[in-house]
Amino acid sequence: MPKAVFFILPNEFGERFCYYGVQPNLNKYFRLISGMTVVDAKVFSTAFTMLAYFFPLIGAALSDSFLGKWWTIISFSIIYLIGMIMVTVFAIPNLIGAVGQVSNFLTFLPMLIIAIGTGGIKPCVSSHGGDQYLPSQEAAKDVFFNVFYIAINLGGLITQFVVPELTKLQCYGQDTCYAGAFLLPTIVFALALAIFAAGHRFYRIVPPLGEFLPLKALKATILAATRYRAATAAERQAKGHWLNFAEEEYGGVFVEECRDFGLVLVPVVIPFAFCWMLYNQNSNEWANQYYLMNGAIFGGKDPQKLYVQSAQFGTINTILILIILPLLAGFVYPFCARRGWNFGPQRRMAAGFFFIVLSFCISAGLAPMIEKAFLESGRDINKAADYDGSYCEQCYSAWLQFPQWFVLTLGEALCSPTGVQFTYIEAGRQFRAVSTSFWLLSTSLGSILIMILEPPFARAELSSGTKGWAYSGIGMFGFILYCIASYFYTPRKNRPSINEAARISKEKEYAVQKYYHPAQFEDDA
Repeated sequence: MPKAVFFILPNEFGERFCYYGVQPNLNKYFRLISGMTVVDAKVFSTAFTMLAYFFPLIGAALSDSFLGKWWTIISFSIIYLIGMIMVTVFAIPNLIGAVGQVSNFLTFLPMLIIAIGTGGIKPCVSSHGGDQYLPSQEAAKDVFFNVFYIAINLGGLITQFVVPELTKLQCYGQDTCYAGAFLLPTIVFALALAIFAAGHRFYRIVPPLGEFLPLKALKATILAATRYRAATAAERQAKGHWLNFAEEEYGGVFVEECRDFGLVLVPVVIPFAFCWMLYNQNSNEWANQYYLMNGAIFGGKDPQKLYVQSAQFGTINTILILIILPLLAGFVYPFCARRGWNFGPQRRMAAGFFFIVLSFCISAGLAPMIEKAFLESGRDINKAADYDGSYCEQCYSAWLQFPQWFVLTLGEALCSPTGVQFTYIEAGRQFRAVSTSFWLLSTSLGSILIMILEPPFARAELSSGTKGWAYSGIGMFGFILYCIASYFYTPRKNRPSINEAARISKEKEYAVQKYYHPAQFEDDA
């Protein structure tokens, strides 16, 4: 690995430590501190996720067009840190309102600032890491993106165990201590930002274009479409691809990269919105299910202390990722490659998508029996968040959720790091951060689907099991869409260019320093 990578990976570790120190705890935080209803808490926590994965569009656009990845990461990290300081201060009981009566606006304001910050840097860190490698170093890039994802989950694992424990502390005269719990991620992120800034002299920095790339691409597309519509049959035949009608103004390489970006957008981003619609609910819908279960997963019977909260139980996802991902990258993928089996990015993503849908089917199947046992225990289901897995002899053990978490994690390990890598390598050089941001946008679109569907499901008074099956059916529809689109997709490396300038550029890109020695590259870096 280039030296620069060792400053990038700690930054991602710290950022994810910060994000997962907040996000999995929001559902309970909103219900206990602000007094939100079950539906409102789910909608607001989903809105935070949606915004966190929408703002990468802004970060990528500024990065590729004006600031470059380095300055974009630094600038939005400062915004992120401001938001974390705000949520830490606002979590002090009775500071901005009485506990259980804080306005939704004030509760959500720091979350909005955090979403802007994390969204702004999210598409840039992975692509900035990818920029440290030469185009010909595909195997090394594959290792980097998997190690990068491990850094994400290592940060998430530690914080999801520690932060919920800190919330149990007593402070400011209250039985919960969210102010102290959120302070730790704030400090860790500040240190991560300092480490990233210290590595500046080692980075290979790709300069920005100096213009707003998405707008330029839109103008080129509109110009080409207008001219194509007005052209004669002979002119169309001479130009070949319709985008070549904008070649004179924008250059052959740029118009082809516009085409490549569009071809990544349709078969990946749109169908995967349905995948993330399911995945994004593990921190709220599955948490609500966990509240109805016995969280004394190690056999403890102390109703006050010896139980695991939902946010802590969710670390199973992270632990399994840290086990499954190296197994896939180190053994399964090479095993398939050695035997000539086609298990490339598109098939990995399809398999991952299917497993995520299957995990939600498992959850939906278990829901009725879990809810029935909880009600028979005599507890109030409207106050389920107050119990959060505390000892309940009549309730089902939280271990019953393990199969759905295992299947979900397997799906995530197959499709999530592969999706980041796929959208990076399948985009042209000028569109890589933008392309990565649209992969993240699919998560935002998934959250929007939840926000659209949740209120009518609540009005219909669907049981948790019925709602789970409804979501699973919608997810399966998205899976079928992806399979159809992926079947007709041709990888960029094998795709014929639409003009001569683009063909020459692509040929040079994939042939650059084919036998470049790694040690020499490190010295240059």
